[in-house]
Amino acid sequence: MKSPGNKSNLTNAIKITLGLLLLYLAFQRVDWQLLLQSLQSVRIFWLSLAILSVLLSLSLKVLRWDLLLRNYQVHLPPKRLISAYFLGQAANILLIIRGGEIVRVTTAHLPGKDDWVEITATIALEKYLDLLLLVLLMVFTATNLPSLALEKMGSLSPILLVLTLMLLLLVTLGPILWHRLMPQQSSRPWIAKVQLKLDQIVQASLWLRDPRKLLPALAITLLTWVVMASTNWLVFQSLALDLSWDAAILVLILVYLGVLPALMPGNVGPFTYFAQLALIPFAVGNDLALAFAVILYFIVTVPPLLIAGLTMLLPLKLNRKAAP
Repeated sequence: MKSPGNKSNLTNAIKITLGLLLLYLAFQRVDWQLLLQSLQSVRIFWLSLAILSVLLSLSLKVLRWDLLLRNYQVHLPPKRLISAYFLGQAANILLIIRGGEIVRVTTAHLPGKDDWVEITATIALEKYLDLLLLVLLMVFTATNLPSLALEKMGSLSPILLVLTLMLLLLVTLGPILWHRLMPQQSSRPWIAKVQLKLDQIVQASLWLRDPRKLLPALAITLLTWVVMASTNWLVFQSLALDLSWDAAILVLILVYLGVLPALMPGNVGPFTYFAQLALIPFAVGNDLALAFAVILYFIVTVPPLLIAGLTMLLPLKLNRKAAP
């Protein structure tokens, strides 16, 4: 009988193999000379704008998380907020498992505060909002989606529907159902603790009934996805690719779906393969499509890693200054 550790190692080996296979397929039919020429011909002005748009999308994501935290009455100092967010991003990029959410929760947790449930709820709500925008975009661009993406849409749509119904149930009937199901506190300590946590999350989530608090989160999410699509369009311009917004949105969808399983550290294989794949319907050559994928990968991946590194180094510098 195989131990859980062996099964985990086997799963990771399969995922890495699949990631490497996608990386191989991305580079398989590429003329290296043409690829280098495409990379060397990048227009710096447009590339600089693309990098700025990446930084803007990251700022919007941090702003959205801060807004959600405040709605749950969790107020993090800016330094802890930024550090927790980008350390989580870095963990998701570098690790083979998507452990960034755990890193973010543990880093954001304030010592002495009972805020585990609220912080976790904000991240879950983030994922829901992004899934909502993803599915809406897939519906909007369904005619341009390849069969692989259409299959994914068929599997994600029921998940989104179930999550939406659960969220509506929590917001509209949560307190009533909860008090009817659990009218009295259990005498068993661990059950009473679970009851308290569940009651805490139900009460804390009542802000979702208030459109004045919910609409800003939706607006920031929509704006973030617009900026991310703009990043793709700006990279098109940097390579003199005359492509429409349909292409920019298709890249956004396929890359999002491609990196979702976290097949390998860095997701370099899935990212480059699916970014390249998205341009095939628009008659872009393999070399130019791969140049686009490589540039996009670096400008999207490197900034979160650099910011995460800076947030780790900053406390060390402060400590050194404080030392006698």
